[in-house]
Amino acid sequence: MNVTDIISALKTDQLATHTRSALLEYQGANPSDVDRVVGWMSALRTDLITLIQEIEDPEEVAMTLAINYIELKSRWIAINTKINYQNFRTGSCDSATALRGAAISQLLALVEGLLTPEDIEQITAFLAEPIRKAA
Repeated sequence: MNVTDIISALKTDQLATHTRSALLEYQGANPSDVDRVVGWMSALRTDLITLIQEIEDPEEVAMTLAINYIELKSRWIAINTKINYQNFRTGSCDSATALRGAAISQLLALVEGLLTPEDIEQITAFLAEPIRKAA
């Protein structure tokens, strides 16, 4: 995939619309919280687009996408860890955290679609390594 195609894929207007719609379905979701979370996710996406627009080398773009995927996946893991501990301790989690987890999942899926299956496999193994060592 060339740089123009990657930027076009990231700029999809459907991401914010679909995410907002999905988050509003979450039980107890406050529309103003949804707007804040969609804005946060959109800012992450805009930062990635701006970064990629600065890079001309396709190999560097691929590396940048992989690094950003690692960052997003790490955030997603941290958010889900928080949600799981809140659910374990109290039987529920705070809606703001749940909304962030769902929103970052949407962005993560978009970026994942721009990577090769081999890259995703290597990144997944890399991120799981600390967990395997702890077990």
